[in-house]
Amino acid sequence: MYRDTRAGRWVDDLRRDVLFAFRRIRRQPAASTLAVVTLLAVGIGANAATFSLVHGLLLRPLPYPDSEAIVSVGRARRGGTGTLGPRLSNSELLLLQDGTRSFERLAAFARFPGVLSGPDGRANLFGATATPSLFPLLRTTPRLGRLFTEADAVDGANRVVLLSHRSWTDRFGSDPDVIGAPIGLNDEPHLVVGVLPDGFEFPDPVVEFWTPLVVRPIEGASAGSLTVNAAFTGIGRLRPGVSVEQATTEIRAILARASSDRPMPPGIELETRVTRLREELGRPFRPALLVLNAATGLVLLMACANVAGLLLGRGVVRQRELALRGALGARRSRIVRQLMTESVILSLAGGAAGLALAAGIMHAAPALVPRATAFGLAAPGIPDVGLDGTVLAFVAGLSVATGLFFGTVPALASSQVDPARILNDGSPLPAGGLGRVGANRMQAALAVGQMALAVVFLTAAGLLLRSFVSLAAFDLGFDPTNVVTARALSPARAGMFQEGGRFDRDEIEAMNARARALAETLEGQTERIANLPGVEAVALSSSLPLSPASRAREVRVVGRPEPSDPRERLQAGIRRVGPGYADVMRLPLLAGRFFTAADAASAPRVAVVSESFARAAFGGEPPLGRRVRLPDLPFPGPAGNDGTEDPETWEIIGVAGDVRFPSRGEAFRPNSAGDLYLPMLQPPPERRFALPEDAPAVNVRSTGDPAPVVPFLRELLGEVAPGALIDVTALTTVLSVRSAQPRFFAACAGMFGAVALLLAAFGLYGVLGYRVAQRRGEIGVRMALGAGRGDVVMLVVRQGGALVVAGLIVGLLGAAAAARVIESVLFGVPPTDPLTFGVVTTVLLAVGLLACWLPARRATRIDPLDTLRDAGLGVCAAENRCDNCRRAAD
Repeated sequence: MYRDTRAGRWVDDLRRDVLFAFRRIRRQPAASTLAVVTLLAVGIGANAATFSLVHGLLLRPLPYPDSEAIVSVGRARRGGTGTLGPRLSNSELLLLQDGTRSFERLAAFARFPGVLSGPDGRANLFGATATPSLFPLLRTTPRLGRLFTEADAVDGANRVVLLSHRSWTDRFGSDPDVIGAPIGLNDEPHLVVGVLPDGFEFPDPVVEFWTPLVVRPIEGASAGSLTVNAAFTGIGRLRPGVSVEQATTEIRAILARASSDRPMPPGIELETRVTRLREELGRPFRPALLVLNAATGLVLLMACANVAGLLLGRGVVRQRELALRGALGARRSRIVRQLMTESVILSLAGGAAGLALAAGIMHAAPALVPRATAFGLAAPGIPDVGLDGTVLAFVAGLSVATGLFFGTVPALASSQVDPARILNDGSPLPAGGLGRVGANRMQAALAVGQMALAVVFLTAAGLLLRSFVSLAAFDLGFDPTNVVTARALSPARAGMFQEGGRFDRDEIEAMNARARALAETLEGQTERIANLPGVEAVALSSSLPLSPASRAREVRVVGRPEPSDPRERLQAGIRRVGPGYADVMRLPLLAGRFFTAADAASAPRVAVVSESFARAAFGGEPPLGRRVRLPDLPFPGPAGNDGTEDPETWEIIGVAGDVRFPSRGEAFRPNSAGDLYLPMLQPPPERRFALPEDAPAVNVRSTGDPAPVVPFLRELLGEVAPGALIDVTALTTVLSVRSAQPRFFAACAGMFGAVALLLAAFGLYGVLGYRVAQRRGEIGVRMALGAGRGDVVMLVVRQGGALVVAGLIVGLLGAAAAARVIESVLFGVPPTDPLTFGVVTTVLLAVGLLACWLPARRATRIDPLDTLRDAGLGVCAAENRCDNCRRAAD
């Protein structure tokens, strides 16, 4: 009964088609089937890996109820391309909390590092501070205890903390009695009031604790105080019926009243931004993912073209079989369906292999993108993504669509046969609209297109690879090998920038006094560190060696008139360093001397300048003995700045080599002429506004691997700065993180370039192999009439060479355009680099000719007698026994 229905007959026919397809595939040469599956696995696997990233970072809904209503709110730099999203200052957040009507709830948070004192001792970890409205906005309920209340987020309230589920499990052993227990956080007692549910990882998995955010209003200016506007991340939940555009209009009108609270340098403007939180979280990854998605799509297209070429060639071999089926009554549509079924089964096999390949790619991908470290922890990077049900459905759908795509043309071409001609005279030529000329043109176009895409891929890969090599070989001006730097950051200093507010001079001076006391203590410990086994040199510095020294400060040469145009005045990055710094960094000294222990607080003020600064300030004149002055920094907003100059001057005692960075044109130091080094032991330059000093960094050079020194540095900093956030980092690690993006681009481009090269060569080989199969009779006749093997080789190579040259010409034009697109990420390599273009052209020409030679070599093995016999010229098995045999032999 089931088979008597129309649907039942269709299902039964499909079942027979599938069974026949499996039998037919098993009878095919294993190498041919493996080649098809491998090609499809590469294309589908690359697209599956890319889609899993796109889905995880851009498309997958956030794990919160009605997450589409959650938006990011704030102001960001207009036209900015960095990863930092929109932010809100104290006053902006207070204005929005009081005046907005577009949101059910509005919240803000900020990430910060902390030191947790728990059952297992002290540990550095990441946390966040948030307004109490954040968790109801996300519709999150606690696993244990309670959430924050408004009473927790006011000055003078008891300090409370929420623990993440992971922190509760890993650090407190899932003890339910932790609720109500006191713990130490940044050496301040906090009461644990709740544990968040398992799976709550907002804004990222590394956050292990939460504290209430106290939003302090900034009152009127006071002399000598410092105003700090924090940078909170604002999020809101839209009311039902309120669009993003409506909320943006309202927020823009409200924040216009707070424009004076965030003064910006000239040329920098802020814009109000309200975007879906899912979109904002994925914004840093979107450009790279779109490029990656386009590249994998082109790879799949090339794979499909190759498979189509293989199936076209296989169709030539199967024409007698298909003609026999047609003669026995099979309709053309039935044959097409059978061939399409075989294509889809091959594609599904390729999709299964591609899924395994995608899993391997996803497993290996994080190694190409190392995450930056801060305070000994992995800082947030690309969130974890995987192969979930949506990705599996995508792979299944893509596999079926791919099978239909690459199987359509071969099925139509192979099924359009004349059974009478094929069975009577054995002619392998297809008939009808999809004749040999049309098929050949289509295959030729596919081969040219694949070769052109290979040129584009390989050129981009070559440029990015050369850029990465230039970056890796960049002369920094010092030697970072075997150097570690350790630092103790005060939580109080970090907190003032996280929560903002107004800080009077006494508070700032207390922070500065602690920083200076720490510097003196560490300076006294340098000899102890230097005596450790394997330590070659040790010195202090005000900033990390691979970080910018500071904002560029104006430097004036004593006795020389200053230009009236502020843009023409000398600027330099200020770096305070201790004795031995040049030895630790192996900084070349070009003239004079570097600092010694004699350059103490009571000694005359001295300075060392970099070579580029000396050249800009003094031209060809000797800089030694000249004096420089640091005028007060202009500071926007009320900060007690009276505009006077620092009366102290510094005598230049040495000239050091330039310290260069691969990205020397930092936005905050665009006009810097070089660096100015000041002694760590002498008082810092006076500033008319209060700003807490950074804790000094301890820089250590070892004779070998510096790993044995790290535990001692951690212990030492823990002793002299109890409660501080300890960070110990190798300079080579910092360099590796800085080169992560170009290394990732180079690796991806190299991988796609290699795949494109193989696919182009394989496609060209398939096209020529198909043409050789089509022209087997013609080649046999040529050889029977006296054509030599060399003539046959030249015939095939000449046709293939024309396709190679055409693909190279089209590809070079496309590569020149693509190079302009990636120009912004190149370093030290012009987009029209002749070496890269020349090498790519040579490699592709050689690979193309090799792909042409293999089918040509196979063509020379054609037996002329077998060809004449297949053509119906009556050649018998007994050679020279009939007229036809004798004519063929002649």
